[in-house]
Amino acid sequence: MESTITCTFREKETAEETVILHQEENKEVSFGTVSFSTNTIHDCQLIRLQAAFDKTIVFDADDIIRLTVETGMHPDGITALYMLNDWWTRPAFLSSFQDIPERTQVLFIHEENMSHCILALTGNVFKTSFTRGTDTAIQVKVFSGMETLKDFDELVILIGSSKSIREAADKAMKAMAELNHLPLLGERAVPDMLQYLGWCSWDAFYQDVNGEGLIEKAKELKEKHVPVNWFLIDDGWLSTEGKKLTAYEPDEKKFPGGFKPFLNRINEITGIKRFGVWHAVCGYWEGIANNNNLDKEDLYETKEGNLFPNPYDAESFYHKWYEYLKNEGISFVKVDGQSTVPFFFKNEIPYPASMAGIMKGIESASEIFHHDVINCMGMAMESINARKITGVSRNSNDFVPTFGEEGFKEHLLQNAYNSLYHNAYYMCDWDMFWTSADDATKHGLLRAASGGPLYFSDRVGETNADAFKPMIYTDGKILMLERSLMPTDDCVFMDPLKDGILKLHNYGKQAGLYAGGLALFNLTEETKDWTFQIKEISELNPSQEYVLYDWFNQKVLPEQEVYQGTMKPGEYQWIVIVPKGKNMSLFGRMDKYAGFTSVNKWEENPDSDKITIQETGPFGWCSVQMPKCIKVNGKDYTDTIQCKDGLYILPLEVKDESAEILIEW
Repeated sequence: MESTITCTFREKETAEETVILHQEENKEVSFGTVSFSTNTIHDCQLIRLQAAFDKTIVFDADDIIRLTVETGMHPDGITALYMLNDWWTRPAFLSSFQDIPERTQVLFIHEENMSHCILALTGNVFKTSFTRGTDTAIQVKVFSGMETLKDFDELVILIGSSKSIREAADKAMKAMAELNHLPLLGERAVPDMLQYLGWCSWDAFYQDVNGEGLIEKAKELKEKHVPVNWFLIDDGWLSTEGKKLTAYEPDEKKFPGGFKPFLNRINEITGIKRFGVWHAVCGYWEGIANNNNLDKEDLYETKEGNLFPNPYDAESFYHKWYEYLKNEGISFVKVDGQSTVPFFFKNEIPYPASMAGIMKGIESASEIFHHDVINCMGMAMESINARKITGVSRNSNDFVPTFGEEGFKEHLLQNAYNSLYHNAYYMCDWDMFWTSADDATKHGLLRAASGGPLYFSDRVGETNADAFKPMIYTDGKILMLERSLMPTDDCVFMDPLKDGILKLHNYGKQAGLYAGGLALFNLTEETKDWTFQIKEISELNPSQEYVLYDWFNQKVLPEQEVYQGTMKPGEYQWIVIVPKGKNMSLFGRMDKYAGFTSVNKWEENPDSDKITIQETGPFGWCSVQMPKCIKVNGKDYTDTIQCKDGLYILPLEVKDESAEILIEW
């Protein structure tokens, strides 16, 4: 960034006051002095704005200061992640800083030899966002949700740069983590249950959820042998008055006698032990009703007479609630509507402070559940920065079954591009889906490749048990990849609805090696070409040779430096990328999208390979030579091998047990 900033103070009832600031130089304004400075953290550039006022000024609570920051950049690509509402971000593909949408919080910028990730920071009192700039400058809004301002000292912008945009984003998010004392994903609490298949009541019942309906769903899953390991009871169970909470207990008409008798019955039917409930962040969507049976000392009354958990001491409210829920058999919560918190306390508590207070209370109280929390509707930067413990967060707007193809495209875009920054701190939750819908296969592929939770929301009687077979083991455990699915660098700055094939990549562990997966989607209205190089997945070893397998077309691709293909509108592919061994390349379970992760051990010798797989089932590899002998747990299976064009499949029966496979050459 260049060392000159134009700063505009936007008083509420008087004319704006603008001053040009030079780095490290104090400038006088009519009500005090103002300056800016820059420094670095982890090779990222920071911009700090400081002001000392002689009097209290009245501002617009959502637009106090505007900074016009000259960048010195000459972008050939810009992608903005902006708030499409108060809680989700989505990408916008731009040609100029003048096109930056309101409420943008992350900017990806590409120049000839460098990429940049620019974050709008959140401090203790203020938050920033980007808005429409000029040909050469980014414009920044600085605000707090408070109309009055005395002094100001906040970091407002952070810039991470690298040749790779993904590396730039990682660098920027790690630097922000250090600034705000935030743990990265590997240091956070992620519920163990999310390694297994789950079911959610939302699209099945919406707000008509009730105990008897849940039991009917449990019976269906038992009959269809769907190995669900956890249930989430979504919105509709609470005791409410309008959109406000009246009690911690569930609605007596829907759950007579509480949760316990219904959860015990579901456990008897299915063996499911993990049950969670949804709740809005401050009780219900608009807080807490005046007619409530809660402890008054736990509540905060605003100037307008609305009740919410007390953001200065929120743990007591949530602890009492979670303690009650635990006694009813609940073991985790989904906390929704998180980014609405600042607006509840507008002009009373600064946006970041109210968010931090509420989330501290939730996370502290959630120790009752071992911090097993799914965060939701919380992608505003102050929400991201407020969570210090929990490690799962929804990554997009809701999956809506009735939105069809256009809904699928929007869902895919939000999840893919949000992952570029969101995954630094959180396991990204790509939301539930319907197994009985026409687009279930591609929705299922996305969830299987997402590196996040896998759960569905079919109505009673409508679950398609076969939909899960490519994603899970017999016991419901997910063949999970290592991080969130995200675009290759060359796709970050193109509009995949218009310009070309969207390439999304992930990786997983195959014994002691890394293997990859590439999902391809043609979201345009035209036939498009695609190219791919293995180096585009940075986790894969650049000195390792790899073999590619087209999963849906069941064929090994000829080895090339640059892979290429053509796709018609609406088509999609899943390509598996596995390391080449001395004698063979292992695809693992051929009936699973991430079947290569089923290989737990692989011992290579000149004349044999010994492989241990997680669960038996159709097992595949490719090799130049034909095996002389194959034994599975000591039993000869040589005569059962199926071979076509160098692809070998051992048609083992699917069983919930591991196996040792010995292949002799």
